[in-house]
Amino acid sequence: MNRSKAFVLVVLIALLAACQSPPRPASSQGAEDATTRAARALNAGRYIEAIELYREALAESPEKVGLHYGLGVASSHLDRRDDAVREFRWVVQYGPPKASEVEAARQWLIRAGALPPVLATASTPNRADREPRAGNASVEGRAVYAQAGQAPQPMPRLQLFLVGQPDSPTKEERYNLRTDENGNFKFPDVVPGAYKLTNRVAGSPIWRLRVELKSSETKVLELTQSNSLASQDDFPEPQTAAAKE
Repeated sequence: MNRSKAFVLVVLIALLAACQSPPRPASSQGAEDATTRAARALNAGRYIEAIELYREALAESPEKVGLHYGLGVASSHLDRRDDAVREFRWVVQYGPPKASEVEAARQWLIRAGALPPVLATASTPNRADREPRAGNASVEGRAVYAQAGQAPQPMPRLQLFLVGQPDSPTKEERYNLRTDENGNFKFPDVVPGAYKLTNRVAGSPIWRLRVELKSSETKVLELTQSNSLASQDDFPEPQTAAAKE
C-alpha cells in the first residue's frame, strides 16, 4: 500500500470514529439562564455569586420583580444594607400589591426602619384593585412600535409606569401595569396632576412622556413611533461633561 492510500485510510477511520462517538453533553451551567443559576446560588448560600447573577439577569430584564427581590435577599445576607433597601423598595413600589415578594420586602423594610411613608400601604403602587375615587382621572391607549426596521406591531405584555413628578401634588403617586395581548392599556384610577409615562424605570426606554391629567379627565394616549424616545423625550437626562465635549 503506497503512502497516499495509507493516509486516506487513516483519515476515513478517524472520521468514522468521530461519527460513532456519542455527542458530549452540554454544560448544565451553559444550558441554564442567569435567573436559574442566581436562584440556585441564593438557595445554596452563595450570596456573592447570587448577586452577580441577579445583576446579570436584571441587565436583560430590569422590570422583573423576582430578580429585584432575589438581589435584595442576597444583599441582606451580606449586610449590604443600602443595596437591600434599594431593591426591596423597588419591589414594594412596582410589584403587584398582593404578591408574596412585595409583602416580604415590605416587612423587611419595616423591621429595618427603611420604609418611606409613600410605600407604607399595600395599595399605593397599583390601585387597579380598588374602586375609582371621585375626581380621579384615567389614561388609556395602545402601544404600537416597529422593532429593528420591521413594520409597526402591537406591544403585548409591555410594562408601563406612570410616575408622579417631584415638587408636585403627585410626587408620591406611582402606577404600573402591563398591556394586554393587543397592546392596549388603561390606568383607571389616577390622581390628577403631572406624571412621567415610560416603559422602563432603568435602562433605555422606548417612551418617556409627560402626561398632565385634569380632574375626572379620560385621556387617550397612543404610544407610537412618532412619540417614542427617538422623536420625543420630555425628560432628557442631563449630559455628562465628557458627553458635552
